[in-house]
Amino acid sequence: MAVADLPQTVRYGLSLPTVPASVPEARRRVRAELGAHGIGPDHPLTDTVLLVVSELVTNAVRHAAEHSPSTALGLTVGPDELVVSVHDRHPHCPQALAVPHQDGSGGWGLGLVAELAEAFGGGMDSHADPDGGGKTMVVRLPLG
Repeated sequence: MAVADLPQTVRYGLSLPTVPASVPEARRRVRAELGAHGIGPDHPLTDTVLLVVSELVTNAVRHAAEHSPSTALGLTVGPDELVVSVHDRHPHCPQALAVPHQDGSGGWGLGLVAELAEAFGGGMDSHADPDGGGKTMVVRLPLG
């Protein structure tokens, strides 16, 4: 394959205030970006990507707003993989819980995201910032 024929990777980034109104805004912007790259409403990954975005941005809003006035949302669409990332400045790197909180206050979002990613052959990771003052949640989903 000649260099000019290599599939292109497209990166999209968005900074959002860490407030509840950013969740539907993130979904709207990601939906538009997916559509611009041929991943429309009927694509098998569209609903999953939008749910992942909703859960990760919601977690940033609920748990990181005090430490992080903004959240960075990233979307990378490559030839074989779609990556969603959400960064905030809260130092805790959460893990999916085996069982939601007993009081009904939540705890199922990251588990749901991890299960969805695995169901599509992908995965979820968290990466601490080098200074320990924040983290990035990353979800990888194959496109093939």
